[in-house]
Amino acid sequence: MPQRQPSMAPGKGERLFAILVLLLASGAFMNLIGNDESTLDKGIGSVIMQGIWSVIYLATLFLLQRRCKGFLGALREEKLLFILVALTTVSVCWSDEPAFTFRRSVALMGTTLFGIYFARRFCLADQIRILSRVFGVVVILSLFFVAVLPHYGIANADFGYAWQGVYGHKNNLGAAMALGVVVFIFRAILDRRESLKWWVAVGFGLALLLMAHSSTGFVACLLALSVFVISPALRWSPRRAIPFFLGVGVIAGGAALWALNNLTYVLSLIGRDPSFTSRTTIWMVSIVMITQHPWLGYGYNEFWPGTGTDIVARFTHGFQASHAHNAILNLWLDVGLLGVVVFVLQYVKSLWAAVVAVRHTRAVEWLWPLIFLFFIAAYGLDESVILQRNGLSWILFTAVVLQISSFRVPQAAVSQLLAGKRAAVQHSGHGGAIAGIRGPGLGYTR
Repeated sequence: MPQRQPSMAPGKGERLFAILVLLLASGAFMNLIGNDESTLDKGIGSVIMQGIWSVIYLATLFLLQRRCKGFLGALREEKLLFILVALTTVSVCWSDEPAFTFRRSVALMGTTLFGIYFARRFCLADQIRILSRVFGVVVILSLFFVAVLPHYGIANADFGYAWQGVYGHKNNLGAAMALGVVVFIFRAILDRRESLKWWVAVGFGLALLLMAHSSTGFVACLLALSVFVISPALRWSPRRAIPFFLGVGVIAGGAALWALNNLTYVLSLIGRDPSFTSRTTIWMVSIVMITQHPWLGYGYNEFWPGTGTDIVARFTHGFQASHAHNAILNLWLDVGLLGVVVFVLQYVKSLWAAVVAVRHTRAVEWLWPLIFLFFIAAYGLDESVILQRNGLSWILFTAVVLQISSFRVPQAAVSQLLAGKRAAVQHSGHGGAIAGIRGPGLGYTR
């Protein structure tokens, strides 16, 4: 799959279209025009947003047909992704509300198509540049909302007057800024002539992340930056890399054990209580309900909001949950163990391909798939980001899956590997173990 159609590069109009769609997909402006999840009512949706997204789906189909000939081949190349999305539509057969499930599955198909378009029309470097503009707009407008429209930009006392900017909830701003900080760093490295501007953006993004009081966003951002820091070790020879990553694993495991033994203290540092703000109740309800329909689930988006919301409300004095607050649990409720297995296989396949890409290129943009996959795994521990219709997470996951599948090991790297193995055999003088060769330099390039 080529990264970009050679016949015609994307123009300003397509780039602007991509920026606007990704901005909406991040959940921006829901506090102004209404969020169809806020009512938790399946019969009532935001008519404005439904209309906007319908237009986006049609425009995406038009652009795919005009600019990305043979785009359906992308789904044939990544069969697991196709099966997972198709499963949401098939779940109409066992959903208690088939019409509702079908409508939501159509929205997911439209979201996936835009992810395909984003991957086919823009190379990785351009995707990062577009995302940096999206999050740049979020930073500027969020600061404006906080300063000029605090009624919209700042949450009420129930949320500690946390900042929410252009979003309807503080956690949405936290998620956007957690990913935005990472994107700004990529942009600063990609375009060194403008690096100062993007490092300043990193500072503002971190400030907004902290003011949003989003613990999940902070942890996900920290993990992504940690992967960024240690990723050059992936290009070391096995003799150096294996001990290094074993050491990292021991340190991480030790830190995790200490955190578990001092859980209350650790949670207090990030503003959480042992119940994770009633999330433990939501998780327990989800697990119990999964046991009733373990193999195929309840149907896409049928359990939340609705049955799950009512059950959680009875155990939490009226807390209105709109999802399972865990990506795997939410996926299991939607499409059962079958869907979970398909997703895990796709994720592991893409993660391995991302590692291979980092090992064989020094171009910083090819580190993006690996960073994003770790980010979404961390964020998915507390939020439902898989099969997210009209959602930024699913758009980017689709794009990353398709983009990483297009990576091919450079011929020079293959030649170097073969030459290194021949030299190792000659040096050893027998058919014993072959020493690993040292990979490219540690620094990243444009």
